[in-house]
Amino acid sequence: MKKKVISVILAVSMVASMTACGSASGSSGGGATNDTTSQTEAPGEEKADAAVVENSASLTDKANIDNTVERDSITIGWQDATTLAPWGTNNDTPGNYEVYEMLYECTSNGERYGVLADESKGDFEPGCDHEDGTGIYTVYIYDYIVDHAGNPITASDVAFSYNYQFNNETTSGWDDFVEATAVDDYTVQFEFSKEQSNLGWFDNFFCRCFIVDEDSYNASASKLANDMCGSGPYKFVSYTSGSNLVLEKNENYWQKDELRHQEQQANVKNLTFQFVSENVQRVNGVATGSLDMVQDMAFESITDFVEGGQYADKANVQAYSQKFIYYLDPNCSEDSPMHDENLRKAVFSAIDQDGLITALGGAYSRLYAYANDYYSDYDMVDWAGLDNYNSKTSVNADTVKQYLDASEYNGETMTLMVMSTFADTATIIAAQLAAYGINVELLQVDNATANATQADSTAWDMTFGMMAGDYNVQAWLHDFSYNNTPTGDRTSTFIVDDEWNDLLNLCNTEDGHTTENMQAWWKMATDHAYTMGIYAGNNYNIVPENCIYVCQGDKLRFLPGACCFKAE
Repeated sequence: MKKKVISVILAVSMVASMTACGSASGSSGGGATNDTTSQTEAPGEEKADAAVVENSASLTDKANIDNTVERDSITIGWQDATTLAPWGTNNDTPGNYEVYEMLYECTSNGERYGVLADESKGDFEPGCDHEDGTGIYTVYIYDYIVDHAGNPITASDVAFSYNYQFNNETTSGWDDFVEATAVDDYTVQFEFSKEQSNLGWFDNFFCRCFIVDEDSYNASASKLANDMCGSGPYKFVSYTSGSNLVLEKNENYWQKDELRHQEQQANVKNLTFQFVSENVQRVNGVATGSLDMVQDMAFESITDFVEGGQYADKANVQAYSQKFIYYLDPNCSEDSPMHDENLRKAVFSAIDQDGLITALGGAYSRLYAYANDYYSDYDMVDWAGLDNYNSKTSVNADTVKQYLDASEYNGETMTLMVMSTFADTATIIAAQLAAYGINVELLQVDNATANATQADSTAWDMTFGMMAGDYNVQAWLHDFSYNNTPTGDRTSTFIVDDEWNDLLNLCNTEDGHTTENMQAWWKMATDHAYTMGIYAGNNYNIVPENCIYVCQGDKLRFLPGACCFKAE
């Protein structure tokens, strides 16, 4: 999976001036010619000064991994935690990946590896066997796993953790799961109602449950809501609600050195997760030295820490993509002018993504398809190399005019539905379209209203939204599968294309998730202008100047203790 390198961040102040102007003219950053235009810079405006960000790609270059240097302590600015409970498939408790472990986990590139699962066994997957044609899967674990209380982790603890999480907590995508059973001390049988074949099911199940020793759980007065006890490279020291979580290196970590993955390393003796939600306090913390790292610093403060920023000598910035795909979908029902394929192509051809992102202050990265390089299946297709409206580098006025002339559009005002959070984006899109005589008014809604409004084919013509999944293909499935509509015979945007839907379902299987199928599905999407990917958001971690490698785990989870440092 490619990681975007954020080379330039523009001042956020440009957003207000752009959205106030409503329309603009100028040249595209993609190399405009005489018949190419961009509507992002208002007449008389001065461009914002650019702040150059050091190449953050070096901070995730595995060539820089060196676990020989150990820091005494690190304090990390983190979002507040209301509980330390390790349950739930979407668990984001601070320190959970350092304290607890799963059967399997994934690298930031989506590569799965066994943690508690003994990969020297099993024929179906390393560490796992499967009875063909059934819903029975068997996982083997190491016979020497010990938790921080000194309790051995056995198959019964694995079964306890899965059954407890399934019966008592929020689990996503586990509908077919029936029960986990210990066959012997180091063999666990998982029963599903049917054989599993959907894309990513293995990761979504076996990489989504922290394993807790049942005795340690029962010994906890809070049932691990206010304390922690796992088998990971760090162990619990203290927790103060609303203040901090303190962990220390587990000197008696169970796994053999030669079998440890980078995510299982402990290069810092003491970790303090300081709960600091206010952005100003995070900035001040780094400036004064009370914070060494910050998880997900707000974009507007990044310029303080890049070249020319007032705290550039205090820390480095690591940029990475968020998982969300921000998109523009048309209403393809006969109730909307966007039912006209030529009008849809005119709209998508008129949108200048690079200019839009510049006008928004540079906080986003453009998409070349309805696909984000956050996901491990991104590099299966050369999205930027394809020839369509989503991969264009500039707006060609002749192309827009050609599609408009071929359409039945007569200048009527269309409705662009958008959640209020993204009104700035929608305003700029409307201004870009207006430059070509395509008239759009905004309908700002909240999330609940958006879902209800979208079901009414007469209430909107375009919608700007965001989508995510575990793979790009699953993001497609959430937005375009017939199965996500009440009638089951169209998409949520009123597209009726059975061949396209069938191909999408095929892409969402282990065997059908191929380059050929993904590219064919996207070609059909662009041939008919069914959707357009617009941009992806970026996140920013702040790390010390002596940090040479930033370790991120599954779902790009920031792992401070597994980062690498150069000697002072």
